[in-house]
Amino acid sequence: MDINRLLKKRQLNVQEQNALTAHFITSSAKAWREQGIPACLAQYAESQGVCWSGSIVLTLDVDFPGMARLAGRLLTQNERFIDFELDTDITHHTLLAVEQWEDVSAEQDLSLSKRGTGKGYGAIALEVRRRLLGVSAL
Repeated sequence: MDINRLLKKRQLNVQEQNALTAHFITSSAKAWREQGIPACLAQYAESQGVCWSGSIVLTLDVDFPGMARLAGRLLTQNERFIDFELDTDITHHTLLAVEQWEDVSAEQDLSLSKRGTGKGYGAIALEVRRRLLGVSAL
């Protein structure tokens, strides 16, 4: 599908909505793999058992006003969804506090086919991770 065309389109069918969701997840995961994950997040996640070669960043807000300095969601090598909020120093090298580190996998919509919405966000994220890393389902 032509993503640029979909981005301009006003009304999207279910397959187009799913394609855009996959595009946004892929863009985020690729961007953080290329530019590197903030040191504090990388170190803390590793201490919690995250292996970065098999994990992707789904979302990451850095220095967003009113939030912890690092907040977002990971999809780990074990296909677990982790929501996190880490308060760090301004350089993101020193961890000051862990506001949240929670496995939210049970809350994800993993449906592969649902009337009106197609695939769930969780199912799309798992597909993107597998495709990006060239791995098969657990």
